[in-house]
Amino acid sequence: MKKGFTLVELLGVIVILGILAVIAFPTIINQITSARGEIDDSSNMLIFDAAENYFLEYANLSEETGQKYYCVTLEQLVDEGLLNEPLKNAETGKKYDIKKTSVRMKYEGNNTFNQGEIGATTTFSCIKMEVRD
Repeated sequence: MKKGFTLVELLGVIVILGILAVIAFPTIINQITSARGEIDDSSNMLIFDAAENYFLEYANLSEETGQKYYCVTLEQLVDEGLLNEPLKNAETGKKYDIKKTSVRMKYEGNNTFNQGEIGATTTFSCIKMEVRD
């Protein structure tokens, strides 16, 4: 008598493994997507915190003539030591072009900023912070 598995037993194992894969695959994909979103949120918070620190240090915020938008490039934040390179967009996985990407934040008064955005430098209308010499 030969020892081994029958065809039915092998098919049964393959079917069970297939069912487990179908159940597990969507869960794994959801976990990966969720993790990317959390990484993107935390990266954005770091960038916004760095920009806020930069504005508080270098912008003339003493005049409160309403709500103003201030912009700073990622390059300036890296040059000042407020951020480390490389900066990646978690959604796309690509590095930000730090020379062409700006952070725009709305000044609410009382040294408070709100509503930060990250995007191409040319798309924002705001008070641009000049690079210090």
